[in-house]
Amino acid sequence: MNPLRADLISPLEMFKIGIGPSSSHTMGPMLASNQFRDKVLQLLMTKSQPLANLQLVVELYGSLSLTGLGHGTDGAICAGLMGLKAKTSDVEKILSAKAYLEQLTQLNFDNNSINFIPSKNIKFLAWKINDQDLPHPNTLRFLLSSNEQIIFEEIYISIGGGFIELIDQKTLTRELPKDNFQTNISLPFPYNSAQEFVEQCMNSKLKPWNIVIANMEICGISETVLRAGLKDVLRVFNECIENGLKNEGILPGGLNVKRRAKALYAKMNENSSNKSLENELKPSVYAIAVNEENAAGGRVVTAPTNGSSGLIPAVFRYLQEQNNLSLDMLQNGLIVASVIGALVKTHASISGAEVGCQGEVGTSCAMAAGGACAMLGGNPHQIEQAAEIGIEHHLGLTCDPVMGLVQVPCIERNAMGAVKALNAVALALACDGQHMVSLDKALKVMKETGLDMNQKYKETSTGGLALG
Repeated sequence: MNPLRADLISPLEMFKIGIGPSSSHTMGPMLASNQFRDKVLQLLMTKSQPLANLQLVVELYGSLSLTGLGHGTDGAICAGLMGLKAKTSDVEKILSAKAYLEQLTQLNFDNNSINFIPSKNIKFLAWKINDQDLPHPNTLRFLLSSNEQIIFEEIYISIGGGFIELIDQKTLTRELPKDNFQTNISLPFPYNSAQEFVEQCMNSKLKPWNIVIANMEICGISETVLRAGLKDVLRVFNECIENGLKNEGILPGGLNVKRRAKALYAKMNENSSNKSLENELKPSVYAIAVNEENAAGGRVVTAPTNGSSGLIPAVFRYLQEQNNLSLDMLQNGLIVASVIGALVKTHASISGAEVGCQGEVGTSCAMAAGGACAMLGGNPHQIEQAAEIGIEHHLGLTCDPVMGLVQVPCIERNAMGAVKALNAVALALACDGQHMVSLDKALKVMKETGLDMNQKYKETSTGGLALG
């Protein structure tokens, strides 16, 4: 159960700038490694003399173990242990970190050298830790020893979207994240359900994004800071699309998937006289462009995850071109989209390893639909309906990546999700916002469906399309 409320989750948490190919299997483990590195540095600084025969072992469990190689988890851990950052560090340095440490055979922490060979010291294990069930399908443990005696240990879980949580080593239960807002903050417009969010909008007569802006101000994030962060997110959206439209070749990983976005974009422009065909293809081509960049390990934005990183950029870029939307309005759309993502994160899950792809592409579709509906003038009821349509028609979608790579079927699922999001917006705007299934009900069903789903369909590459 997520200890946070949806209204305490910032849009800048839902949209994180980082690297591909996976928010849960790449960005999360990299962030955990960053945090572990910082704590080890603090620990070593308290010692009057360097410790002897230091060695680090990193254990990967569950889905991280089964698809970690395909998602580059081991490389991300190496980059994090070296102090590289997913948002700001050079992508090539991140991608080469594993090979660098393999040759160096050690980590240099201040005046201490820690023996660490990635191929030897990163362990891909199973579904039990200390003979107990895992606290989450994406669990990793760091074990630092001196003279073969453990001197420091930490367990993390990567819960999707680049979010991580620290786990109590004795009870294997989640600890409240210390880097998030305090749950006792008194917000001007509290909400923890879609119904409550709609009611706050209707009662206050404020625009939906202004509800969030007012709440974030109380949490210490000014509108200026929020919009500056979202401007960066939109910049990376567009850079990612542009890079995807010009790059070609074979995606890494051994599946030999050919990049298609550039050729599809050229073919679409060849038939520019056929506006109907262009409009049908453009959102899909944009989504494919982003997800190919993600699969190649490029700079992307979790939206809300890397596996679903192409859908929202595609929808927003398409609508901006069609409607000449301003930068402020695009930011407003992201703010509203983040509300939908925060509700899913709080009441269901955005982790494919926890609930399948319904939690990734399904959530992204709902976020895109809700945000787009807001940008196009939809009222709060229509926004909620658009988001619900996006979720409802992805319920039960499995996460079964071939060879554990975020390529097949992930890339095309983003393309199809973008089309669904646009249709959801059109349907919602054509209606009065009154509908039978609420977004809150759909999220409850998503969670239940994820719990009932066989583990082989939840980012393990042991079932479904992953079997060929």
